[in-house]
Amino acid sequence: MRHLELCSEDARFRVRIPAATVSRLLYLCRVAGRLETGGILVGRYSDALDCALVSAASGPPPDSKRGPTWFQRGTRGLQAWLERRWASRGDHYLGEWHFHPHAEPTPSATDLRQLDAIALSTQYRCPEPLLLIVGGDPRDAWSLSGHVVPRSGLPIQLQRESICNFQNHSRFKR
Repeated sequence: MRHLELCSEDARFRVRIPAATVSRLLYLCRVAGRLETGGILVGRYSDALDCALVSAASGPPPDSKRGPTWFQRGTRGLQAWLERRWASRGDHYLGEWHFHPHAEPTPSATDLRQLDAIALSTQYRCPEPLLLIVGGDPRDAWSLSGHVVPRSGLPIQLQRESICNFQNHSRFKR
């Protein structure tokens, strides 16, 4: 299976993203043009509970708001989408993703505050939410960052561990 893997320096947090999901993220970023966009990530955890296995990324809900340097994810339609994913695949909420057009994929203070609130929320039931940010130009030179925000700690940056059999993505920044 072709996938992207990210890992914390201490290997406590790992994320695996299928190439098809990365391709979908890039497509959604291309469609957004010069505006930020985003959505949620769903999937499951490995049997050993040592790796988040992302299986899908939503597009931006229709009530989302966005500009060239900001994105506010809406909620319309997400609950129904999550329920369908749960019923058909057992997927649940893993975190958020968004796009920084023609900029580095560095999380802002707002991004990190949002994830901290999610980690503390009983509504999300996600004590260690994931944040993926796509940056740059999704048609050419793009990069991706990953962070985990544990309920009881500071944000942890994930490093790219491997890109396995990625085709047509040779410009992925190291």
